[in-house]
Amino acid sequence: MKRLLFIAGLLSLLFAISLYLFLPTWVENKTVEIPYGTPTLKIFEKLEREGIVRSALSLIVIHVLRKEKLEAGEYEFNGHVTPFGVYEKLSKGLHKLHRVVVMEGSDIYDIAELLEKKGICRKEDFLRFATDESVPRSYGLSTPTMEGFLMPDTYLFSKNTHPLRVIDTMYRNFLKKTLGLRKLAAEKGLSLEEWVNVASMIEKETFWEEEKPLIAAVIYNRLRRKMKLQIDPTVIYALKRNGMWKGKLSKKDLSINDPYNTYLYFGLPPTPICNPGISSLRAALNPSPVNYLYFVVDPKTRKHLFSSTYAQHRRNVNRLRR
Repeated sequence: MKRLLFIAGLLSLLFAISLYLFLPTWVENKTVEIPYGTPTLKIFEKLEREGIVRSALSLIVIHVLRKEKLEAGEYEFNGHVTPFGVYEKLSKGLHKLHRVVVMEGSDIYDIAELLEKKGICRKEDFLRFATDESVPRSYGLSTPTMEGFLMPDTYLFSKNTHPLRVIDTMYRNFLKKTLGLRKLAAEKGLSLEEWVNVASMIEKETFWEEEKPLIAAVIYNRLRRKMKLQIDPTVIYALKRNGMWKGKLSKKDLSINDPYNTYLYFGLPPTPICNPGISSLRAALNPSPVNYLYFVVDPKTRKHLFSSTYAQHRRNVNRLRR
């Protein structure tokens, strides 16, 4: 009889403990950040410290039973919160989302700064993955970085999102929005990498829609004639990737010995120099039927003057200097 009473008492105690552990807690508008790479036990301990659950043990028990992958991110809790509800939220990745606007013409360095500013991921982590050759290779791309293939758009990301997830989201958006254009590029005999490369230079050279097919024509005409492209934004990109960009291009900068410097090296730069928008991608497939080889920008209007000969080009330059 004593043994039965002891067992009954023990079971009652265990039931009381489990009831306590799994009782809901009242949480008032609390946000908890879980950085990516945080060990599971540390996540549970943090949730206990923050008062989201009564004990980390409740979440450990649930995890032993369910063994689901928990996602990093920023989570909001409010009202009555149960350990099961907390575990469900983390396993399904139901995080608080933040709006991130990637502008047309942004390069990976701009995007890295933006993501860090928004708390999505660290700048150096994003750049490490965006410039890791294995990442574009995993998508079947013949390019050493993801530059050019991160679609400019408005995104919703949680804080502490893994950089690979950010890259994957942007690249899949690129594939979705360029389906028809990619088919056209293939029909014209352009590889995906060549097409996006040309589009990126168009994007950085002008924001005037009507000029984009003209810039495209100049690029293709110079490539056909085996002329150096001599495009200033490629030099700016060379400076940025070497940590030398100071915000203004000088004559000395044009001599930087870098494969992206199209004043020194023939052909296309090694990769695109930014992530172009749809209008620049379209222009790269529809160059104007002109024989222009040169252009110079009017600093007052930001529009370009185009010419077919070097003599005409010099006259345009001198005219703008007056």
